[in-house]
Amino acid sequence: MKRYTVQEREEALKLTNEIGARAASERLGICIDTIYTWKSKAQKRGKMVSAIVEEKGTDGLVAENETLQKKIKRQDDEIAILQDALGFFVNRRKK
Repeated sequence: MKRYTVQEREEALKLTNEIGARAASERLGICIDTIYTWKSKAQKRGKMVSAIVEEKGTDGLVAENETLQKKIKRQDDEIAILQDALGFFVNRRKK
């Protein structure tokens, strides 16, 4: 089974929108069922994003994004501390 990158999938879906699923399938050598699956998943993602934006509004999403970015930064800092501590104990044990 061939794995396709996100970029390959997006390009295939763009081509599908331009010339149709069957023609894109034949031109790219991708099973038409695969293209329909990608298209269905993309539509579902689009609906989910639309629902979240509708529910929270763009200001709510910006605030949530900032909160999540801070959380990621804090977790990255914690990981760095743990890696330093691990390195310290490994070096100490080697002596």
